[in-house]
Amino acid sequence: MRRPASLIAAALVAGALAVQAVAASAATTSRLAGPDRYATAVAISKKHFAGPVDRVVVASGQDFPDALGAGPFAAHFGVPLLLVPKDGSLPSSVATELSRLKPSSIEVVGGTGAVSDDMLAQLDDRVPSPGRAWRWSGGDRYETAARLAYGAEPGSTVFVASGTGFADALGGGAAAAHLNGALVLTKPTQLPPSVTTVLQSVKPAQVVVLGGTGAVSSAVERQIRAAVPTANVSRSAGADRYATAAAVSRATFPSATTVYLAAGSSFPDALAGAPAAGSVGAPLLLTAKSCAPAATRAEITRLGATRIVALGGTGVVSDAALALKPC
Repeated sequence: MRRPASLIAAALVAGALAVQAVAASAATTSRLAGPDRYATAVAISKKHFAGPVDRVVVASGQDFPDALGAGPFAAHFGVPLLLVPKDGSLPSSVATELSRLKPSSIEVVGGTGAVSDDMLAQLDDRVPSPGRAWRWSGGDRYETAARLAYGAEPGSTVFVASGTGFADALGGGAAAAHLNGALVLTKPTQLPPSVTTVLQSVKPAQVVVLGGTGAVSSAVERQIRAAVPTANVSRSAGADRYATAAAVSRATFPSATTVYLAAGSSFPDALAGAPAAGSVGAPLLLTAKSCAPAATRAEITRLGATRIVALGGTGVVSDAALALKPC
């Protein structure tokens, strides 16, 4: 007797979930975390970067716009990204890590609205003479990210994300780090002139728009094509931030032994994870706090990953999510 189509579909779904469950059970898991976002970035740095280093990149741990492009920028030089508060005292965990790394310079991303001059001065005190701490910034978030992107090699890949939200840019930062590319920001319906200028200067072979048309409109995509007509312009997008990160991974990584897993609802841990992921050729996927979305689990299975590293404590990525408990 023929089985109803609905039963066949249910069996196929059950089979796919069973394959994912087997993949999850075969993977080893670990966590890089500290008691706060600053200490978590330090834990990521300590795991992946031996000192001394010629430079350290620093960004705000309290706001995302200026920091989004900082991960690929740090990865370009093979150095870590550390986070600091806008003002107040330099976190002791960051001070200790700078003492270990002994950078010749500290490059702070963002203006005084992101990292104050007082915080910059405290960082400067941590650089052995004749080095110094100094600032990369532009007139707005778009120009700041564009200035960082000038370090990308001609013919590389540039990722373009919305500057009004962080979700779609998180997985893109790790992909840009892996490809030695850059990540720039755009307004949802208008490509900023600073971004047009850097695209024309870098002359990327590939431009990847991150997120759906609600985040970066088709009009912006057309403006990118007009700015760099020789580039292959594509879009990586999914139904939500988790599926978008999976789409970025799928377009960038044929396979991967290690996957980094960060919270999709907050930005700090994923930002610091971008240069670390780039250093080992691993994608960064997103998860809900208490469970792993289907798109994330499916991508881990496709990659054939045998190691999953959570970024951040159980307050942002629970042990259940790290074990790939289905949502």
